[in-house]
Amino acid sequence: MRLGAWTAGLGLVALCALAAPAQAGFRGDVMAASKALFEWDLPTATKLLDGLRSNPRFEEVGEALLVRGRYELMMGRYAEAAKVLAKGSGAPGLPADITALIKHYAALAAGTDEVTRGYKSHTTSGGHFSILYKPGVDEVLLPYADRMLERAWRELTVLFDHVPPAPVRVEIYPNVEVLGQVSSLTVKEIKTSGTIALCKYNRLMIISPRDLVYGYGWLDTLAHEFIHLLVTQKSRNQVPIWLHEGLAKYYEGKWQGRPPALSRSAEDLLARAVKSDQLIAFSAMSPSMAKLPSQEATATAFAEVHMVMEYLESRSGSEVAAELPRLMASGLSDKQAVSALARMPWKRFEPSWKAFLKTRRLRRLKVKANKEKLLFKGDDNESVELAELGEQRSRDHTWLGDRLRMKGRYQAAAKQYRRAAKFEGPATAIVQAKLGHALLRLGRLEAAIIELRKPLALAANYVLLHLYLGEACLRLGRLEQAREHLESVVALNPFDPSVHGHLATVYTKMKLQARAAEERKLHKRLQVHIQ
Repeated sequence: MRLGAWTAGLGLVALCALAAPAQAGFRGDVMAASKALFEWDLPTATKLLDGLRSNPRFEEVGEALLVRGRYELMMGRYAEAAKVLAKGSGAPGLPADITALIKHYAALAAGTDEVTRGYKSHTTSGGHFSILYKPGVDEVLLPYADRMLERAWRELTVLFDHVPPAPVRVEIYPNVEVLGQVSSLTVKEIKTSGTIALCKYNRLMIISPRDLVYGYGWLDTLAHEFIHLLVTQKSRNQVPIWLHEGLAKYYEGKWQGRPPALSRSAEDLLARAVKSDQLIAFSAMSPSMAKLPSQEATATAFAEVHMVMEYLESRSGSEVAAELPRLMASGLSDKQAVSALARMPWKRFEPSWKAFLKTRRLRRLKVKANKEKLLFKGDDNESVELAELGEQRSRDHTWLGDRLRMKGRYQAAAKQYRRAAKFEGPATAIVQAKLGHALLRLGRLEAAIIELRKPLALAANYVLLHLYLGEACLRLGRLEQAREHLESVVALNPFDPSVHGHLATVYTKMKLQARAAEERKLHKRLQVHIQ
């Protein structure tokens, strides 16, 4: 998700309104630097600010201190940004709204400096990204993030026809509270909407998957946020939220060659919204998807903008990744750019798009399935997930199965889970994962695979399905399948030591010795952390 433009825009608009006491040349350079920051054009901003430093008023005029402080914030020099902005907040003669804006940025810079002061930095193998992280267990993320980000650089910079200044700054925060501290979102808004990442202040920002009960698709999320950065820079920050999120959502899987596709649960949400005529208006998605009232509303909005991109591709005859930001950078509005790509006037676009949705024959789910809801540690636990089961009898049998499984009575536990599945249906991931695990412990590997695969198409991001399928396939000697499922685990939640032990075995048998050694090292590190 992208939240940077609106606050940066406030700064530029407010700055333009000032009657600066400085000379026209000085004021013009300050305004040009502010405009470059708004457009995320850091090279231009750097040149302008370097030229301004020799002017004595650069250290005195409030508007100049605001621009310089924002620049230091976007460069990742938080302590310096806080210092400059604190000085700017006391500059005489500033209007109240400008003083409030400076104080906002000063507090943000000071808070970010506080939480990241002890972070370590890792430069990726290709030199294109700098990853900041809290020392400790989150180091497990580095080898996967490194490979993924460098591959995303190769694929997405070509797709969007834009190469950003390197290294791109990436920050990994240990929990949702830190993301709230370094952004303009509250923790409540983050959890309500399911926002676990942002592209803001010229950097990619994500929560470590260890702060969620089952993790989340953090590698795709990094690609999603990188797309936001590419689009912001290439369009000179002219693309509104609904198109921004459409581009990021539609193309986020391109880093590993996946064609754009809605998940079955997203398709179901969209099908229901179309049928009930309750689509979320594009205007309601601003200033951010994170402001929507629920995770379901957010997911519906993402499904909508995904289909906007699909429709534009069908109309334009080519991928719109590079063309849409280019058109808006040239001065076209969002409506004009969409009209140009759709080859129709804007007043016809929305009704035509809605008609297109109906032709897509969006599928409703015919069976009960897990809602793709993010569960945050501290607030959400298994009882919250069990409450999603539609039948009390399902919850009762699942609860009893859990008690039996904890005692090692896997046969009896499997019987209870089968009873729960009879009431709930075979596509419920939480029940099928528990049943699969019990069968796995009984050595009934083929039966476990059958049960675990039943909900997979509807719950592709339910990490336990992949973990248990990976183990079962490994024990059966199906190395390619085991590798696929276990690599899916690390793309969701790589903090279970067992997955690294299994991957080490798989890579060894596949004669991938370097990868095997890496996994053994991670396995050992996580075991030490748990102890």
